Amino acid sequence: MKAVLNIKQVGFYCWDITNDRFYLDEVCAELLGIPLRQAMQGISIFQILEKVDLDHRNRVIETALNTLKDASFYSQEYAVRRTDGSVSWVRTAGRYLVDEENIPFKRLGTMEEISPPDLRH
Repeated sequence: MKAVLNIKQVGFYCWDITNDRFYLDEVCAELLGIPLRQAMQGISIFQILEKVDLDHRNRVIETALNTLKDASFYSQEYAVRRTDGSVSWVRTAGRYLVDEENIPFKRLGTMEEISPPDLRH
């Protein structure tokens, strides 16, 4: 009997808060529908937020601001809309790196698609 592997792809990102640059690997870029070259060179948080479905955007912004203020764990699930009009659900999680004054300067995290299998890309 042949075992079937059901391995989810998990992407990694780094948010350089000081310079407002999100650096995304190929999995995150694909999930958000952002060209890989652009994603690897860094994009602003506003370019990320443009991809978040309008119904979820305020919650995502509020959570990002609250966790940034407290340098606490970030975890969200939301729908994203790609340029081609397709929609998928993602789960993101991350931790902040802080300086000696406990001020966050980077967030490192993961992103994975949680859409139902029939809607995945």
